[in-house]
Amino acid sequence: MDMKLSERAAAAFTAAISSKGPNMGRLKRSAPPSNTDGYYAWHAAMLSVNPHKASIGAHIMANAEQRAIMTEVTDALDAMPKGKRIELDADRAGLERMGVW
Repeated sequence: MDMKLSERAAAAFTAAISSKGPNMGRLKRSAPPSNTDGYYAWHAAMLSVNPHKASIGAHIMANAEQRAIMTEVTDALDAMPKGKRIELDADRAGLERMGVW
């Protein structure tokens, strides 16, 4: 992906992406462990991709550095074309294909 992210945000976003299996290259089906930056990147990405999966608790409990990662990831994904962004979540992509989203 051609996202412009800082080194820490890029590492966090990479931790939120599946690296093997049928969802390789898409966001993981569930968030990474909550003590990682990947957790916050995953929730930020879900705000742009499938907001029904995002947790308000992740946003409330984030510290300033984690909020910066979330803002950076959300801004980068919001700048992507909608079709490309939707494909990052298998559930959202499936719902779009069925015409129910």
